[in-house]
Amino acid sequence: MPAEWWRVGAAALPLIALLVGLLILRWPGVRAGLVALVATLVLAATVFATSPGILAVALWRAAALSLNVLYIVWAALLLYQVTDSTGAIKSIGDAVAHLTEDHILQLLIIGFAFSSFLQGVAGFGVPVAVTAPLLIGLGFDPLEAAAIPLVGHAWAVTMGALASAFQALLAVTGLPAQALATWIAILLGLASVATGFAVAHIHAGLRPFRRAFGATLTLGVAMGATQLVLAFTRHWVIASFAAGMVGLAVSMGLAKLARRRAGYFGLLPAWPPPEGRREPPRPAPAAAPEMPFRIAFLPYYLLIVVVTLVGLVPPVAGLVDGWMVSIAFPRTATGLGWITAGDRFQFPPLGHPGALLLYTTMMTVVAFRLLRRRPPEWRTVWRESTAQGIPTSITILALAGVAMVMTYSGMTFLLARGLTRLVGPLFPFLSPFLGMLGTIITGNNTNSNVLFGVLQRDAARLLQLDPVPMAALQTAGGALGSMVAPAKVVLATATTGLAGQEGRVIRITLPYAIVLTALMGIIGLLVQL
Repeated sequence: MPAEWWRVGAAALPLIALLVGLLILRWPGVRAGLVALVATLVLAATVFATSPGILAVALWRAAALSLNVLYIVWAALLLYQVTDSTGAIKSIGDAVAHLTEDHILQLLIIGFAFSSFLQGVAGFGVPVAVTAPLLIGLGFDPLEAAAIPLVGHAWAVTMGALASAFQALLAVTGLPAQALATWIAILLGLASVATGFAVAHIHAGLRPFRRAFGATLTLGVAMGATQLVLAFTRHWVIASFAAGMVGLAVSMGLAKLARRRAGYFGLLPAWPPPEGRREPPRPAPAAAPEMPFRIAFLPYYLLIVVVTLVGLVPPVAGLVDGWMVSIAFPRTATGLGWITAGDRFQFPPLGHPGALLLYTTMMTVVAFRLLRRRPPEWRTVWRESTAQGIPTSITILALAGVAMVMTYSGMTFLLARGLTRLVGPLFPFLSPFLGMLGTIITGNNTNSNVLFGVLQRDAARLLQLDPVPMAALQTAGGALGSMVAPAKVVLATATTGLAGQEGRVIRITLPYAIVLTALMGIIGLLVQL
């Protein structure tokens, strides 16, 4: 037992090194990721008896898994640079400013409702990569623009991307689908309301609780309730997607209604907004945007159309998923007896969310040409995309390497098992934090569910608790972990001009992630009493 606890401490060192580098030493993500990777490789080889051959397999798998994120990073950067160079980003900012001068409502529309919708139909970092630049265009501080979509989209992660994370959890645990989906929707429905207020709080502190309480509550409840109804009726594949659609309609309706009826029954913020609140500096808006909103927002309308067709129309999905790149990884066993089963990595080059962003970019160029709008400045597009994409790619590769080496060496499982033995009956409170840990080290909730889903189920059974709520707590914590997952933070910094400043963003989002995950844990304790 002492030897195992010593190894548990050793297994935590790479994560400690990563967090210390990002949060305390304020290293850029590239340096912190590479240092953590070197530490992981050394510990795996010396303490956990992982052979060079197994390390090579782990690093190769990390490179393969990185394709999922890097494809999105480069495609999202390209779409943003093309859109920005045509003047559309500035026009969107001016148009939303004319729709509502209230910055809380602007945040609810873009940072909460629109990011949730994109999570529902695409996921894999698209909400962060797409909406953060839009907030920059609205005049928000880059740090706020990076942090807000990280917080705003997190509640929709498990049922987002057509419920990919939920399907992964269902597959590894074998638990009843409807019961599991319902519990997840209840927990994340509560998180929906909380994240709406968190988005407003990042920007304006406690003022929205007095001035825009009704609007924020209405939007959070509308989206959370929509997801719950669809999950309960076994339509979990479109639960988050439909919730985001409802959110967009409700938030824009609130903005229009606020113009007509200031403070109507306390539901809406006063119009015009009261003096003295904290607002992002911006020049006075022009009499009219350079482009009409419907034209400037065209790239994102096209994105909605593309991802909806691929996600909800089977013939289209079958066409783009017809070509699949497949890589087989062998079964491995360390000198300490940790076995990683062989599996196969599959990557659809034509149906991946990154490909959908590329289709949208090409359609945007053609559409703007047909509409005789300003063409993209291609030299600037390539220069800016490369300048941001290269350091981002190195960071993501390093983080994926840390995650896979920890997995193949047994470090991740040993660390989780040690934590469960340490807390015993308090495990339901810890459960969502394990989900968060999985998302932090693997980059997404799907991988976290695969990593810890069976552990959560088995721990519940050993403690004679209901495994369904425990599995739901796992994925709820994993979803909320998206607020601080370095791999997603890198997406936010890459598209807001903050590359290398990931630690500053995490310091903003971390308190919200911890508080909301603790709330999930308290609910878990109450349910399992």
